[in-house]
Amino acid sequence: MEERKVIAEKLKKLFPNGCTRILFVNPPNVPEEDYNVAVAKDNRYPVYPPTGFATLSAALQSRGYARENIDILDLNLLMQMSLKKDPDALRYDFWKDVLKKKIEEFKPDAVGLTCMFTIYWRQTRRIAEFIKDFNPSLPVLAGGVHTSDTVGLVKESADIDLVYGRAFDMIYLYEGNTSFPDILDFINGNAGDEKLLQVALQDGDNFFSIATRALKTSENMNLIPDYHDLPIGEYAPAHGRIGTYYWLWPEGTRAATVNSNIGCRAHCSFCSVELFNGRGIVFTRDPQNVADELQMLKEKYGISHFMWLDDDLLHGEKRTIALFNEMVRRNLNMTWDASNGIIASAMTEEIAAAMAESGCIGISIGIESGNAERLKAVYKPSGIKHFYRCAEILHKYPQIFVKALLMCGFPPIPERGLYGTISEELDTVNLMRDLNLDWGTIQPLNYIPGVEITNHALEQGKIDKKSLIDGTERPFVGSTGGQIKREKQEEMHAERFENLLLGDSSRISEAHEIKDIWFAMDFLINYERLPNENNPIKLQMLRKLFINICDKTHHTNALGNLYFAVIESKLGNISEAERRLALAEQFAGDSAFWRVRFEALNLFDVADQLKQKLSDSR
Repeated sequence: MEERKVIAEKLKKLFPNGCTRILFVNPPNVPEEDYNVAVAKDNRYPVYPPTGFATLSAALQSRGYARENIDILDLNLLMQMSLKKDPDALRYDFWKDVLKKKIEEFKPDAVGLTCMFTIYWRQTRRIAEFIKDFNPSLPVLAGGVHTSDTVGLVKESADIDLVYGRAFDMIYLYEGNTSFPDILDFINGNAGDEKLLQVALQDGDNFFSIATRALKTSENMNLIPDYHDLPIGEYAPAHGRIGTYYWLWPEGTRAATVNSNIGCRAHCSFCSVELFNGRGIVFTRDPQNVADELQMLKEKYGISHFMWLDDDLLHGEKRTIALFNEMVRRNLNMTWDASNGIIASAMTEEIAAAMAESGCIGISIGIESGNAERLKAVYKPSGIKHFYRCAEILHKYPQIFVKALLMCGFPPIPERGLYGTISEELDTVNLMRDLNLDWGTIQPLNYIPGVEITNHALEQGKIDKKSLIDGTERPFVGSTGGQIKREKQEEMHAERFENLLLGDSSRISEAHEIKDIWFAMDFLINYERLPNENNPIKLQMLRKLFINICDKTHHTNALGNLYFAVIESKLGNISEAERRLALAEQFAGDSAFWRVRFEALNLFDVADQLKQKLSDSR
């Protein structure tokens, strides 16, 4: 096999003396041109512990590699720590001094970088280039989801520079608990070249890859991550966020992340999980082993809350219940959330009961669309009936905040009778009204490298390959998205806004209209229903959510403050309701962006009615 021969020869030249000292480096998540100090000060940027690197360290140690020859440098955490120490003195490129010093002191045989999401890639490449400028002979390796997903985009010589640049000596593909130690074993003369799997590299103007996956075993799955000297207890909320339920954490919480399984049984056309882990494959850990990790996190780092990193948390009913029951049996007294989302069709009465007892405070359901044909077209593993059943079960546990993960702006598929009409988005709105969940996070379709829906868009010329690779093709919602920027840009002069969900539902929506469709859906799904919410448990949870929205993430949000006033009114906090209402009116009056939306959605009338209600209650 030519690929294996070329890769084997290149690795031997790259590591003539073997490779036993590895420095793993987690880059700053947000590139310098996108980094916003105000966002960072509000702890809105993620600071996830580098669980992947910590697990690779444990995997290497299980193969006999010495712990003292492995280390992890988390530049993303150090960036946030530097900011919090002295915001005025923050120098974004301080990481260069830190990385240079670490390389000089640790003297690694290779540096491994990772890139989870596309938006991180620009910074990952810059770090690789810096290392090569500093020490051209030091091999630089790269892995992670985005790094693996883009391998298929290398079609010709010019793509090598576009996708990876020339600073990376080797790409390790997919989840590497088995394959990465195998590759090092080959480099060190302890294995034959048949062990070279899940690896890619460039040789001159050519690119070679072996995508065949290494076999997984219980030994390389039941690994407790080794974080070395990283201060895991200081990650969140001290220096950033983990997951999407951080606003529910009680005072004094220390949070971390945990994997109980890897992979997902689904193969949604917009998602890269199956591309990274294999189609329909889920590798599970033993419940006892997972509980051992949780106990370690609590006893060593003081962790009291964790987010499951799983993409298919409820895979295997018996195993899932056994895991939750083991957490209860050990009396861990930890809370948890499933921000990544669960498969609705996997929910059962027994699982929900075990979830609640084991400390679940928040769970997301992957719904995406309320249109049955669209769900089939994107290969969702759950249908409309499953969403109703899942919601019915979870309504029995009001202490769990239940969120739907939704999407809008799906492309037309005429052969399936799907044309991207307004009616599709209305189906989602109507489904959410029926389900009566606590919230719905809506994201306009974001194209991820390598997946079916993206490949189709590339073939049709709807997206640009470069923007897909370098992160300028990014989510519209979130701390690095376009919605916040748009609000700021239109503060003085707003573009025309109308509720596009009214009128002819058979009309095909245009690409430039998606951002307004998103806003209307967000209002109809999340805000319009709040005057009818009367459950005191839910109202208290929503109050915490709106504190986060109005005082942390969106300081001048007129819509948020208006409905925060509604919630405070229902809780009997009249003075606070009046204060929030005054802020809503102030922001709507000062900002053209909010003024046109209040007019289009009749929110000034809502404000007047609430004002009268508050006055009458005095």
